[in-house]
Amino acid sequence: MNTLQDYKIFAEQLADASRAILQTAVHRPFDLEIKDDNSPVTEVDKAVEDKIRQLIADRYPEHGILGEERADTNPDAEFKWIIDPIDGTLPFLAGFPVFGTLIALVQGEEAVIGVIDMPMTSERWVGCNGTPTTRNGAVVRTRACSDLSSAMMTTSNPDFWESQDRPALERLNTAARWGIYGGSCMAYGQIASGRIDVGVEVNFNIHDYMALVPVIQGAGGVITDWDGASLTIHSADRFIAAGDPKIHQQVLQLLQSKDS
Repeated sequence: MNTLQDYKIFAEQLADASRAILQTAVHRPFDLEIKDDNSPVTEVDKAVEDKIRQLIADRYPEHGILGEERADTNPDAEFKWIIDPIDGTLPFLAGFPVFGTLIALVQGEEAVIGVIDMPMTSERWVGCNGTPTTRNGAVVRTRACSDLSSAMMTTSNPDFWESQDRPALERLNTAARWGIYGGSCMAYGQIASGRIDVGVEVNFNIHDYMALVPVIQGAGGVITDWDGASLTIHSADRFIAAGDPKIHQQVLQLLQSKDS
């Protein structure tokens, strides 16, 4: 019988395999495709996902795999691995070292293990239900921040926000002390490490956020959808992650309010 600790060790082995590919591939020419949703994908994304899929199939053939670049495998399995081979493909294309690999293990509908692996900075955040989140093996904690006016907020790319959501982003920008953008998954590792206070995203899918759930929660933070509901494999495309529950509630109220 495998335990969560067994799965956690294996998840880090998957991240090791991804990192080995990405650290080399980022310095080589590669082909670029544009998907139907106008987002970019490279042959490197596919190579990373294929490698992770192979390792999972070899070790746990009964598990499901939901990857961003390939068709789902065993989607009704109790345990499912959620893979984003390159979170931050635009930074990857630009050579900015904030792209990473996201790996989550879901039991039923909820994530029980999450890994944020940053190949270019050699940082790795690991969250596992029942244990504290770690960065490179050391326990990390979110920081206390009782008011949004003192907070540093982040969103991955303001261009992802469509016209109907722009007023919410503007309210958040106005209410927070500072904003920092373009950090991709690294920003959420930094929330877990107490460097950033809150992150808000739109137009994201389960591959982008399921791995963040155990990482943020295991560091003492809160991560939900825009209605305050827990994130599952059936959640919608927008979420909030906050280091302090007080900030989380303030951001929920701000996002749900209307411009006068």
